Amino acid sequence: MASRPVFFIALAFCLGICLEHMFQLPARFLVIGLSLFMTAALVLFWRWKNAAVITPRARAVDVMLLAACLAAGALRTDFAQTAPANDVSAFAEASREILLFGKVNGSPERRGSRYRFPFQTQRVKTDTGWAAARGIVLVSTDSLDDVEIGETLLLHGFLRLADASRNPGAFDYRAYLQAQDISALFRCKEWAPLWREKPNEWLPWRQAIARSKAWIETQLAGFSRGQNLALLGGLLIGERDEISKDIIDAFSRTGLVHILAVSGSNVGFIAMIIVAVLFFWQVPRRWHASFLLVGISFYMFLTGAQPPVVRATIMAAVIIISEYLERDADIYNSLGVSALLILLWQPLQLFQLGFQLSFVAVLGIAYLYRPLALLFRRMIPLRWQLARLTISLLAVSFAAQLATLPFSLNAFGRLPVTAILGNLLVIPAAFIIVTTATAACALSFIAPLSQAIGFVADFMAGAMIAFTKWLADVPLAYVDGIHVSPWLLLFYIILIFTFVEWRRSRLARPWLVCSGLLVLNIFVWQQAWSAGPKLRLTFFDVGQGDAAFLEFPQGNLLIDTGPYDEEYDAASWVLVPFFRRSGIRELDAVVITHPHADHLGGLPALLRGIKVKKVFVCGVETDAPLEQQCEKLADSLRVPLSALRAGDRLADFAPAQVWALHPRRDEAGFHRLNDASVVVKVVFGQHAFLFPGDAEFESESHLLQTARILDSDILKVGHHGSITSSLPQFLNAVSPSWAVASVGRWNRFGHPDPEVIARYDSLEIPFLRTDQNGAVIFETDGKTLKRIR
Repeated sequence: MASRPVFFIALAFCLGICLEHMFQLPARFLVIGLSLFMTAALVLFWRWKNAAVITPRARAVDVMLLAACLAAGALRTDFAQTAPANDVSAFAEASREILLFGKVNGSPERRGSRYRFPFQTQRVKTDTGWAAARGIVLVSTDSLDDVEIGETLLLHGFLRLADASRNPGAFDYRAYLQAQDISALFRCKEWAPLWREKPNEWLPWRQAIARSKAWIETQLAGFSRGQNLALLGGLLIGERDEISKDIIDAFSRTGLVHILAVSGSNVGFIAMIIVAVLFFWQVPRRWHASFLLVGISFYMFLTGAQPPVVRATIMAAVIIISEYLERDADIYNSLGVSALLILLWQPLQLFQLGFQLSFVAVLGIAYLYRPLALLFRRMIPLRWQLARLTISLLAVSFAAQLATLPFSLNAFGRLPVTAILGNLLVIPAAFIIVTTATAACALSFIAPLSQAIGFVADFMAGAMIAFTKWLADVPLAYVDGIHVSPWLLLFYIILIFTFVEWRRSRLARPWLVCSGLLVLNIFVWQQAWSAGPKLRLTFFDVGQGDAAFLEFPQGNLLIDTGPYDEEYDAASWVLVPFFRRSGIRELDAVVITHPHADHLGGLPALLRGIKVKKVFVCGVETDAPLEQQCEKLADSLRVPLSALRAGDRLADFAPAQVWALHPRRDEAGFHRLNDASVVVKVVFGQHAFLFPGDAEFESESHLLQTARILDSDILKVGHHGSITSSLPQFLNAVSPSWAVASVGRWNRFGHPDPEVIARYDSLEIPFLRTDQNGAVIFETDGKTLKRIR
């Protein structure tokens, strides 16, 4: 605490944020705690301030101070999580149009086919009239004219809350926006402001930033095109929206995706460029600190003030000021100052992956670089300067990768094996690209020289893309589907500490060994003592479509793959990421109940993204292009397609029983394709589950001929709750304890139909819907059945 006070204060502040986020402690309690701890710290400090020796009692001051910081972190989080009474999010209701009055709060940016910009709300008009409102909303529209920061607008459209995490482990967009102080989303039906007024201020700082960014984009377009230009924009000013999906995927698979985000390394590159320019123009050294601080601060705002850039800028500022004052700057204290300033401003950033990876990477480099460099130099005893530089880069890359590995594994379920090798080449290449692109823009008034330097930047950008694509195609470049127990991750962290501290401190050795053995024993015995075989059923929220996943004690089964259209693929967005995060590398069977796009649509992406052993279909063929595509793809991947008819059993899932109840073997020529749906029943112990696909009245009437086998505990609501399904007699025969409707929010079909909901209510059957509840998960050991989400 004495040598690195800010670092420990920041840790205590972070712990307070976590505790408040988990337990929602009352603000009154936190204020009292903060007051008591601060008072105790002041009293103890005053009492022992002249003590010649640091006694255990004197250390109580540190404990009280850290406790006060913990309470302060919790209190700041309570303020951030509590929306004010007139917050604009209180008016969010997607089914009605409103008027929104306020000011443009940031530069517009393009995302795909839409534009968006932050908007500071002042007033809202609903059916009840005008009301004062506060908070920032993210406005999106299909088209946009020239909008300036600070411009006052009156907009017409729909206000809604952003999506929370709607599927297990999925990205929480609402939390992401809240961490940036954005309360809600506003969608304009068309870009036609009802009233607008240009800002009165002449070139405020935010407009200067926006115009500078636009000028840089114009200069980059002067010497680069296509994806090379997109990469240049991403590396230099953080504009990565135009980078194609396949390039982003290649960087992601190789563990190099951090290069595409403006981060601390970019701030270092810019600082080096500024220093080089200052020396070239022989600027007196006493002015260097001022130019550096202004330059990196301007660059921070130019790139959108994202947490990694803010962190690096603050750390660089601490080091620059320390050098100017001829003081030593401790990297841990600098990191603590950065974290405290960001979290005081936006405490919920602590739970964002970008913030975590940025700080943990730097912490890993600070803690692991020296031990790793010494180890590599002993292993590779070369004295050449180039070899020593390579070893240093290797140690930095290893340190960052080792530190961030638990976070990336937990978030993506992917181990990028080639990341360390890739970083050795890509990071120096990024420095060359940023340097040459900056020089080309700065020298734009000398066109021939600017074009020549820009050619180098463009060539290096193309080379980086080509190298990354090649590296992504190397065998075993990455391993997908990795799921690691939290106890093993904790054991991994203890191993890292053991590697570093074993030589430093003899006293730490027994503690580290005992801790590691304890955690390892907990992991082993937890597996041994876990309950017997279980079945887990997940109804994914895939929008207007179906996808249900059953995890048996032996094997797994996916029933339907969700919808597909030009803007959304359920398999790419929901299913495949879930399987990777969960460590599921293959599917034993996939059942497509019938070949409609909202059930079959995700199959192509699923077949490309994960190994599938078998696919079962209803046996009714159509000439739809999607169905033809799926058949050809399955054939090329040697995935067998088989028709499933009433009485067929899937024998690979014992002790569970899985069989088809419909369609009948002699049945053909269905009037409606929905009535060709495969109806699947699953029995596990004392509990049963029924999946009727989109079966309508005709199919339900046929099933009632064998009503005694329909009884089930969980019913997937037929045809998304359409009026053409869920006959009262059918519901009586099934008699479910729960019914789950897989529907998309605000779908154009009006599913589930109010009359159908009333049928379930009249039978007192709990009715769950993925549009309101998100993904729904049940778990059973064969005796008890419980809903866990």
